[in-house]
Amino acid sequence: MLTSRNEGTPVSLIEAQAASKPVVSTDVGGVRDVVLDNRSGFVVRLGDVEDFQDKVARLVSDPELRGTFGQQGRAHVREAYAHTRLAADMDALYKQLLGQEKA
Repeated sequence: MLTSRNEGTPVSLIEAQAASKPVVSTDVGGVRDVVLDNRSGFVVRLGDVEDFQDKVARLVSDPELRGTFGQQGRAHVREAYAHTRLAADMDALYKQLLGQEKA
């Protein structure tokens, strides 16, 4: 769970999903880039304490949903944040910056 008012890329949510844990977070910064809302966790409007509480309670009471979200989160993180993908992205960026490849 992440109740931040401000975030960049929330590494804690990436790590939780990599560990097959469903997440609940406020909708700030780069959270929507990391969490697949209603697939790997829940993203809740900042300040909506009641909805946040409801989403946490839903996960606590539904082991099947926790498992499904956990599996989907792990798959998402493995694909989106894999070292091979990140290395390829860096390689493409360097080539672009050096003028070897057009964007």
